[in-house]
Amino acid sequence: MDKFNEKEKLFSRESFAAAIQILNRSAISLIDIRHNLISQEESVRSYLLPASAFLFTGGKGEVFLNDTAYSVERFGLFHGGKGTELTIQPRCDWLEYYLVLYKAVEPSFHKSEYIRLLEQVNPFRQQYGFVPKNPIFFSEELRNMFEKWKGATPLNLFYGKAAFYRFIYEVYEELEQGSIHIFEPDVIIMARQYLERYYMEPISINELSSMLGISYSHFHRSFKQQTGKSPQKYLIDTRLTAAMKLLQNSQASIGEIADFCGFQDERNLQRMFSKNIGITPHAYRENMSHYLRDNDLTNLIPFPYNEESQVRLDELKRKGATSMLKQIRSTMVVAAMLSLLLLTACSTTTTNKNDTAPTPTAAATAQETENTEPVEEGTKTIHMDYGDVEIPANPERVVVIFVQGDLLALGVTPVATSFNDDAIFENQAQEITVIDAFSINEEEIMALDPDLILWNTEDEAVYQSLSKIAPTLARDYFSMDYQERLRFFGEVLNRSDKAEELIQDFENKIADTKQQLADNGLSDKSVLCIQNREEGVLSASWFGRGAKLIYDLLDFKVPDKLQEAMSDSKYAKNGSVELSYEVINEYAGDYILVNGSLGELENNEIWKNLPAVKENQLIEAPTNMFWFNDILTMNAQLDLVLDSMLGTAPSN
Repeated sequence: MDKFNEKEKLFSRESFAAAIQILNRSAISLIDIRHNLISQEESVRSYLLPASAFLFTGGKGEVFLNDTAYSVERFGLFHGGKGTELTIQPRCDWLEYYLVLYKAVEPSFHKSEYIRLLEQVNPFRQQYGFVPKNPIFFSEELRNMFEKWKGATPLNLFYGKAAFYRFIYEVYEELEQGSIHIFEPDVIIMARQYLERYYMEPISINELSSMLGISYSHFHRSFKQQTGKSPQKYLIDTRLTAAMKLLQNSQASIGEIADFCGFQDERNLQRMFSKNIGITPHAYRENMSHYLRDNDLTNLIPFPYNEESQVRLDELKRKGATSMLKQIRSTMVVAAMLSLLLLTACSTTTTNKNDTAPTPTAAATAQETENTEPVEEGTKTIHMDYGDVEIPANPERVVVIFVQGDLLALGVTPVATSFNDDAIFENQAQEITVIDAFSINEEEIMALDPDLILWNTEDEAVYQSLSKIAPTLARDYFSMDYQERLRFFGEVLNRSDKAEELIQDFENKIADTKQQLADNGLSDKSVLCIQNREEGVLSASWFGRGAKLIYDLLDFKVPDKLQEAMSDSKYAKNGSVELSYEVINEYAGDYILVNGSLGELENNEIWKNLPAVKENQLIEAPTNMFWFNDILTMNAQLDLVLDSMLGTAPSN
């Protein structure tokens, strides 16, 4: 392997040579050398480097240079330019670090050549990190430099300067040898930091994964592996933690806290708090000790700055490298995310194609090469009328409304559905969470941690809202032909063979039902499908409430009067017409399919004198049984229709 291959992740051949010339020509001075041993509670947060700096770490942790995150298992050597925002988060009991601050002054002679070289590469502003091949050398060298720096005699300071040149030489020698491991930005850490920083804003997990350049399913799986939580759960927990701190330390109302922390509304905070914490926000506030209210919300101490935003060295020497919290900024979420990506892309020079994220596509390639799992194995693209949607190849946590029976028939148990009352699969769905399909609660759905949402809507606003939670396939499923819908779900859920089997079985059942009806002289009968809506009013349907199965699949006749209503444009949109009890006899068929209870209609004289009622030629169904039109329900509906009609056939 060419020794420059690894190094070119940071330098091209030309820029590496230019960097060496710049170092040779520059006058480099040490500003400060710091050493610290920190625990997880003492992390360095959002410290702005007052000068160019090298950072050496020993121990497991995470290092952020601006918004680019790096995960360190044992040793790491990093470089950042002046103004770089540094965060060090230990992930072990103790993490040791050395921070060497320095500045470079341009030479007195040949300035134009120096400037020309800087246009190729500025080694003093470069941002990178790698695993040193010889960590013991760097650790010992930095220890000696720090010990000398503490005893600030002229000779010791000269030692520090001389040793620093040797330190820089060793850094660049390792870079030139090309056998080192360059740290790649850790997108999961970056995502976690983003959620922690902007939890109060509306956040789309789906958009976040897309903007980080990896598929939703890969992002979801990796995030959960690294944190033990799904992105949605992590966001909810972050918001709840913030709400708890505000309840402890502020006098803000519950509604104000809900709004600040990113909850949908006060009711949503109440519900999520009670579900996850076990008590209401009000009870939590009442139970906290009063002294907690005096604590700072962040429990973090900022670095002291002077007027030029430089850290005062006297304060640093007195207080040490303490944690810092950046003030909350009114930054738009999309702008912040773009900034994060741009910083990631610019963290190394332009020749890097494997370790930076110049485009989402490149980032996805790098990430999935590392995990040896191509995108196409974890995701697939579904073509919708509003565009292509990338979904998990094997969805495991599906939220669906209205047509959940199709999923159950395909062998997929959703994590949440709309109501299941009177459904043929009601017992089968007892352990499934029921959500409100008519008033969308984003937090409730997010808490379910779905990896796919199937929503019955053509409303773009609803789709946009849900797609922020998880990949969403939205269309009017309820109005689709059962064959088309089953085949679509079969494709989406990798159950195409099962879908075809269900379709074939149902078609065979329809044929068998029609044959039995014909054999009993019932196939030419007319049927009226009704529901008792309110006192004195019936609804007669030719689309819903069993009408599609009765008229389109079983080919029963539509009563003449109802046929006239079907042709009237003012009724066409609803697929039904409202009838008073007084005119029911004009619409009645040979048989009547009754959805739900008859109520007071049962004692109505007009009703009791209908031929179908007198002959007991009624098909009576629970209120919602014919509301559903999934494949499980339609099989049960066929059974009910056939059994009811055969029970009144002439031969019986």
